[in-house]
Amino acid sequence: MQRLAELCERIGATTKKTEKVALLAEYFRSLETSNAAIAAVFLAGGAFPAFDERTLQIGGSALWKLVGEITGAREPALTAAYRKRGDLGAAAYDVLLPKAPAESAITLRELRAIFDQIAETRTAAAKSAILKSLLERATALEAKYILKIITGELRIGLKESLVEEAIAKAYEEPPASVQRSNMLLGDIGGTLTLAAEHRLDAAHAIVSSTWLHAGQPRRRCRRGVPLLRAWAGRRQVRRHSRAGALRARAGAAVLADAR
Repeated sequence: MQRLAELCERIGATTKKTEKVALLAEYFRSLETSNAAIAAVFLAGGAFPAFDERTLQIGGSALWKLVGEITGAREPALTAAYRKRGDLGAAAYDVLLPKAPAESAITLRELRAIFDQIAETRTAAAKSAILKSLLERATALEAKYILKIITGELRIGLKESLVEEAIAKAYEEPPASVQRSNMLLGDIGGTLTLAAEHRLDAAHAIVSSTWLHAGQPRRRCRRGVPLLRAWAGRRQVRRHSRAGALRARAGAAVLADAR
């Protein structure tokens, strides 16, 4: 996870799309395909693929409260950090930096498993406990991007279309084929896997295999590849709306406490 966070910093530091794509492509090639697929989902700006209807259901105020509990920082310091950055993840980095461990062993697979666990957990208190345990082990930079993934906005000038371009570049596949596969699958990670295996033309067959039982799609096909992009579009709309709401609530909570 530390490498992913460092990559995000480098991507955010450049305004050139070609450099962003080159950095991503190099990163994807350096990973095992399974890890690269997980990273692609996170880099697209969410905890889950676009097709996946699950949500973490952890609000911005709850995230900010966790940061305060972990750091022991007083409210004025937290408020000042948020006002300075205007972004929950970046503000958390500032207050966590003095106390966070310098190194961690959090992997992409572990982070995905923890997101799965949080999504399956019902109570807000249990969700917060799981996330707090994770953040206590994370470096400040890891925590910054874990929180950004949770809120649904990385804010590093990276769109899903650039992730598609990077996949095409990394695995020497036509960009149009990568885009078409992601459009069909609604899963940037699944698309990366097919690109790495040079099987992008299988996307249509995979989607067709989900239409069973009188035309009703299953939630997943036998290979674990997801639903149709039609579902993904609705998911993306909800994701961006939820991200804005989380950010607004976090800011409101911080400023309200300051009063």
